[in-house]
Amino acid sequence: MENHLLPIIHFTEEVMSRGEGSYVYDTEGKKYLDLNSGQFCVALGHSNEEVMSKIFEKAGKIVHTASNIYTDEVAECSNKLNKLSGEMDAYSILLSTGSEAVEFCMRFSKFLKGRDGVVCFDRGYHGLTLGSQTITFGGKFAKPHIDNIATVPVPVTEEEAEASAEELGKLLATGQYASVILEPIVSVGGMLYPPEKWFSLLRKVCDDNDTLLIFDESQTGFGRTGEWFAYQAFHTVPDMVVLAKSVGLGFPVSVAMFRKELVPDETYRMSHYSSHQNDSFAAAIINTGIEYIEKHDVLAGVKVRGDLFLEKLKALEEKNEHIKDARGHGLMLGCELYYEGVEDYRPLYAKLYDRMMKNGVIIQGTNGGHTLRFLPDYLLEEEDMDLAVETLDRVLNEL
Repeated sequence: MENHLLPIIHFTEEVMSRGEGSYVYDTEGKKYLDLNSGQFCVALGHSNEEVMSKIFEKAGKIVHTASNIYTDEVAECSNKLNKLSGEMDAYSILLSTGSEAVEFCMRFSKFLKGRDGVVCFDRGYHGLTLGSQTITFGGKFAKPHIDNIATVPVPVTEEEAEASAEELGKLLATGQYASVILEPIVSVGGMLYPPEKWFSLLRKVCDDNDTLLIFDESQTGFGRTGEWFAYQAFHTVPDMVVLAKSVGLGFPVSVAMFRKELVPDETYRMSHYSSHQNDSFAAAIINTGIEYIEKHDVLAGVKVRGDLFLEKLKALEEKNEHIKDARGHGLMLGCELYYEGVEDYRPLYAKLYDRMMKNGVIIQGTNGGHTLRFLPDYLLEEEDMDLAVETLDRVLNEL
């Protein structure tokens, strides 16, 4: 099939034509188990009939309004998100992408605190617009450079949590920084899971230095960890939260949430206008997702499925020498590839990916191909987990 897309990414040879549940199908009719739920966005499965019919029924009422006009669907969405946010008692704006929501939170944090600096993880990922790219891997790839960006290391032990919090405290004590923005679980940086102690230390350091705490929950939010938001799993209330990916159920939808204490009685002196903010269609998608998740008790299922998938990955680790350190939280799991003598895993991962595709399983690597990550849809069946693990076991040994 002829392709006139810009060559900014390597495409697979396979061309997909439809999706159903945890599977996608190519133009030849071959099916593939999608362990990524698209790009971690199709949280309730591909083309979920109940979900899609409800969304399009709601879209038949109204899709879009001017930026200063809202609909009953949008009002309902803001109220639903507020209730789900718990202690945060959040006020929200509906946007289009995770990067846009990150930019929104960064910009408003600088406005609210009157400072220009932002602190992030040294291995965090927040998007590819200029501001968000500047805090992606500490701005390593951002051009032109934006000043006043500082980083702290991602802690994975309690000792590292204390050291990272101490380093953060020294930075914030300079009075240069408006906010700290972090992923609760660091995905692109290698599926890193900070200990719970980190979150209490983080909140205290930010409070002690009058600095806003922003969680980028583009991947962890909207049920991925088995809670509506990861901050609820880690018992730490942030000042702002970014939602994307799963919240849109496959559509380009994001949310920026602000803790109630940050919201003025009247309009902010700093305004925000974009063509697609607080769209009724976006609200319809979010409302439908919330209704489905509550109706089918999906959050409880995420915890059960996550534990089961992790158990199977750990069993694979026991029998296959090429898998190390299987780990996870809810349906956000990872493990390390290991081949003796290999330092650059990119070529090896490319072969692994191709062979898994030929065997009908879509995987995704990160951390230079050294780490495999699994963020499947929330309704993944046990037989699909078995297919994934059995196929991975066989292909790893073939390599």
